[in-house]
Amino acid sequence: MRSDVVVLSALASVVLAVHFLLGNGYGWHRDELQFLDDARHLQWGFVAYPPLTAFCGRVAIALFGISPQVFRLPAAMVDTLSLVLVGLMARDLGGRRMAQVVALLAMLPLGLALSSLMQYTSFDLLGWTLMAFFTARVLSTGDERNWLGVGLGLGVGANSKYSIALLLVSVLVGLLALPSRRKHLRSRWFWYGALVATLMAAPNLIWLARHQFITLQMETFIHARDVRHGRADGYYSDQLLFTLLGFPLAVAGLVSLLRSARFRLLSLFYVGPFVIFAALKGRGYYLIPAYPALYAAGAVALERALNGRTHWLRLATWSVVTLAMLADTVAINLRMQPVYHPGSARWQNQLANNGDLRDEIGWPELVAQVAAVRDALTPEERANLGVLANNYGEAGAIALFGPQHGLPYPISSTNTFHMRGYGTLNSTWSSTGPGPETLIVLGDTLENQLKNFETCRVAAQVVIPYGVRNEEAVDHPVILVCHHLKLPWAVVWARSQEFG
Repeated sequence: MRSDVVVLSALASVVLAVHFLLGNGYGWHRDELQFLDDARHLQWGFVAYPPLTAFCGRVAIALFGISPQVFRLPAAMVDTLSLVLVGLMARDLGGRRMAQVVALLAMLPLGLALSSLMQYTSFDLLGWTLMAFFTARVLSTGDERNWLGVGLGLGVGANSKYSIALLLVSVLVGLLALPSRRKHLRSRWFWYGALVATLMAAPNLIWLARHQFITLQMETFIHARDVRHGRADGYYSDQLLFTLLGFPLAVAGLVSLLRSARFRLLSLFYVGPFVIFAALKGRGYYLIPAYPALYAAGAVALERALNGRTHWLRLATWSVVTLAMLADTVAINLRMQPVYHPGSARWQNQLANNGDLRDEIGWPELVAQVAAVRDALTPEERANLGVLANNYGEAGAIALFGPQHGLPYPISSTNTFHMRGYGTLNSTWSSTGPGPETLIVLGDTLENQLKNFETCRVAAQVVIPYGVRNEEAVDHPVILVCHHLKLPWAVVWARSQEFG
């Protein structure tokens, strides 16, 4: 085991190496700005997600300061650990060294891609992988104490992304449906594992209950929006896009698990979520955490198929498979990683095919433009001034870069920013009384804001570097200055919670 861990860790460390080379990327991503601000205002839950991602981000910035590279470090570390667990899972399924290495390499493209940003997807992957790894340990060794590890994985997942509940349903159905596995439900260690998961999830569940399960409202809204905009239409084709040349290995893994009486339960880690996400019209990337079990089983199946073959056939086959996995790594990460010089033709092509990279461009410049609008106001207007941001990226950017320009903490009704109220963290406004009289408004149109304010005008046009066409440049490319809400602030705020 020790030598396997050393070899797998050495291979997985490529994630950390790439992180330290490219960790700052093109700048902060829109979603990261929300995670960062939540990390600076920790609580047991947030409107859009559970607390683990923000907590890990808080640890990183507390130790090393605030930068994209530092903030993304926990994601890189977690994805590195997940890759090692995939290799060790192949070991528990009966695979020798080469099967373990191939299983890891099959997940490497996704591990590298996920670690390029600090988001809950990395921690979600770890939760699913921990559950699969310790389930494989239960099935391979018969040691029921490994259910504690399954509970640990479920707890990690529950504090990362609530979709792990679908995996839990799938596993429970498998335990009930497979006669040879019902015995686990009578094991005290199974219930100890359930207790571990419950204790880990409890603080967030209590937070949800105290906030009227607002995250369920948010997810209902976001899901309806995604379906309406066709974002779930590529669910099946996305599985090919994520696996590429690893697709045959994933299929082989699924078939081998379904045919194995001993490890059939692990097939439910993929089959159940695949069917449920498809029925619910989930987005394609939701299923990424289900692939570790398939890749581990597929690598072991390939190794067994090569048993008894000639040395040269085995060597040629492993070489081809390894090169295929490395080709996947290059192909996927040329699309996902910030490898090109900003403004170059290849960079423009990369941005055209990857919206996430477009959302890393222009945040400091946008805040500087807001400060310039502020500087052009009269002393009377600046005396009682606020900044209203209509999406979490803009709000997070103002919160991060605004202080160096002397801007106040942003007012935003989106997600957890709404909970912080319009009585901002660095002003004298009350959370229940009058708010600012003058507002610089980001992220909306003049027509919409004229419905809310007595007067409103366009003060500046948003200019994103390199002519990047992201949400700010395309959907709401103006900065407004508005005066005097038509209704009292407290009345408006009570009904202004928005989701994004």
